[in-house]
Amino acid sequence: GGAVLGSRAPVMGMHVADLAGEDAAQIYTLCGRGGRSSLRILRHGLQVSEEASSDLPGSPNAVWTIKGRQEEKHDRFIVVSFTNATLVFSIGDQIEEVTDSGFLGTAPTLEVKLLADNAMLQVHTHGIRHIRPGRPVNEWKTPGRKVIEQASANERQVAIALEGGDVVYFELDAAGMLMEVASKEVGLTVACLDLGPVPHGRVGSSFLAVGGYDSTVRILSLEQASLLMQRSMLQLSVRAESVCLAEMAKDGEGGGGATIAL
Repeated sequence: GGAVLGSRAPVMGMHVADLAGEDAAQIYTLCGRGGRSSLRILRHGLQVSEEASSDLPGSPNAVWTIKGRQEEKHDRFIVVSFTNATLVFSIGDQIEEVTDSGFLGTAPTLEVKLLADNAMLQVHTHGIRHIRPGRPVNEWKTPGRKVIEQASANERQVAIALEGGDVVYFELDAAGMLMEVASKEVGLTVACLDLGPVPHGRVGSSFLAVGGYDSTVRILSLEQASLLMQRSMLQLSVRAESVCLAEMAKDGEGGGGATIAL
């Protein structure tokens, strides 16, 4: 594939079609905004074939796929978020809407994750739903009807940013309960945040990256002795639209340090 301009901004739009007349679909993506935007075209080495399609009631703003259990080979559900609703579809011979998934359908979704104990997580604008197999759904609701503006999760940890600049951190405990562990008023509107994946051999990520509307990225600690304490801050020339924490191994070593991609 190729790109008109280099860009690390998020994908703003995507279309899969054979626009080049190559008898195989290409993936077209629009990344970034304004003068930093780019058009990227990805061509698969193997032919892409459409297995199923389903008409949607509007334009989605986010899409996730999720397994039903960690050991499953393929994803079981497609979660589609709109500005005021969420739809869940089952993946099989046909794509069918599911109404008993446990997901809240009357609000937009910010994050979806399959947790380590095979419970599904939905972060929507007014709360967090912890959907456990064969058990009642647990829901954490925002205090004072505040709106959740940003969210990030891995298999054992969840972080959210509320309007006004409050960051709240949750962990999955040994009993399979998702517990609020700490909160912090960062004093700025949060534009993006990321926990990163759980590093190999550890029970959780040690850091939370928080991008602010003041064009900074702050690294907060997730260690028990220093929960949500600021470890470092990076001043940028523009506001970060997304941030990603990745563990990168050095040559000949099994692990490495955390790397931030903006």
